[in-house]
Amino acid sequence: MVGSVAKRLVFTLAGIRFVIDLDHIVEVLEQLSGRLDSQRSDLRHGIVAAMTFRHTAIPLIDPTLMLGLVSAIQFAKRSALVLRSSEGNWALLVDRVEGLVLAESFNMATIPPLLKVSADFANMEVMLAEGVPFVIFEPERFYGSNQDRP
Repeated sequence: MVGSVAKRLVFTLAGIRFVIDLDHIVEVLEQLSGRLDSQRSDLRHGIVAAMTFRHTAIPLIDPTLMLGLVSAIQFAKRSALVLRSSEGNWALLVDRVEGLVLAESFNMATIPPLLKVSADFANMEVMLAEGVPFVIFEPERFYGSNQDRP
């Protein structure tokens, strides 16, 4: 029996590299055209559209809105990560999916408080892989029952 190797998915948002554990991922969608209904949005919660996934409408969250970032990638050319939560599937809009990296390649890093310029990044953690920083993406901060909503 072959054991599974722990991996993390790397993606970018506004030029910043993020990393997420694979156990959160249901599917990666690189083609979004024809799947989106922007009439069903709630920008207060970062929901930019309803996205059709497996014959069901799920919320599409754009984390750049909550993090105060601006993407240079056209909306239509961005990708989505379909994630699971206790409330069902939802999708995360990302600029680009970079690929998979072995979990053992990462080491936790400590960021001095003064370098955490944005209050939106203040509680986020960072990992290093080969000296390159990656922000740890925690899905529950952006959608789901654990999210603090105004």
